[in-house]
Amino acid sequence: MGVRVIRCCAASAGEWSVSTSEIDMNKIIVFVVLFISIKSVADAGAPEMKVDNWYVEPFKMFDNVYYVGDKWVSSYAVETSSGLVIIDTLDSPYGKWIPANLEKLGLNDKKVSHILVTHGHSDHVGGAEYLQSLYGSKVIMSEKALELAKEQAQKSKGKNRFVPPVVESFAEDDSSIVVGDTKFKFYITPGHTEGDLSIDFFVKDNDKLYRAFVVGGHGTNFQKPGLAKQFMASMARIKRLAMESPAVIVNLSNHPHKNNLFSNREVGVKSETDNPFISRENFLRFIEQQEELATQKAQERFKSIGSNNATKSMQPTADASAD
Repeated sequence: MGVRVIRCCAASAGEWSVSTSEIDMNKIIVFVVLFISIKSVADAGAPEMKVDNWYVEPFKMFDNVYYVGDKWVSSYAVETSSGLVIIDTLDSPYGKWIPANLEKLGLNDKKVSHILVTHGHSDHVGGAEYLQSLYGSKVIMSEKALELAKEQAQKSKGKNRFVPPVVESFAEDDSSIVVGDTKFKFYITPGHTEGDLSIDFFVKDNDKLYRAFVVGGHGTNFQKPGLAKQFMASMARIKRLAMESPAVIVNLSNHPHKNNLFSNREVGVKSETDNPFISRENFLRFIEQQEELATQKAQERFKSIGSNNATKSMQPTADASAD
């Protein structure tokens, strides 16, 4: 399964045993690594890694996927045969936790070849330029996402100030890249922002492949005309895509509370067989919840201005829902 729990047991005949000196040495090594990680974070000007700052200890979800985000925004490290791919980079300066998290997971010796950004809000792109300058990574996002990132960067202030990353090539709808042994398929799914980038790829659990999906943006946006209708069209499209064989059964939400990531992790710690992050029903229910919340929000919004056409205005047109 994807969540690993290490258990100790007494050695019997034919089993290995660990000496007290070896255990003490392992404790020293762990302490030194942790000390170096904390010092590196402090030197980088990152916030202190503590619960009050919404810090979360990184953990392994699948054979090739690790959680390196915080309590508010998800960030995933995908291990490929050619290095790591980071999906979303947290807000500034919290993205500076990611290198320390990779070190804690024992992944710091692997290059970060690519950074994928789901959309241009600062809590997803704020750490991209920092990681790009640190690792020399290629950043991939949609053109509209970079435009928004530049707008957000200009407005950023104080400790949250950031600069947008350098993007040499943009993700386009229905395009893909191959990094080592892993293919990432991209879909432009606007609605939360104009440049939402959804990502489709396979994760590994006990050497078996499962289709995973990262929805580019959650929540309807009423700030720009047409985005609410585009959101509903995008959710309908994602639902259709997810049901294509093999069906999506892993929901890698870009906000952890959206897919109950931490509660599922607790279930996984207690389970010896099943990986709690694998569930087709979970993903489809998640999409339906996004649709329901969007409709409810539209009804509340238009009710305040006396409109009876709230639900109708949310329905995608034939052109808007076309793949």
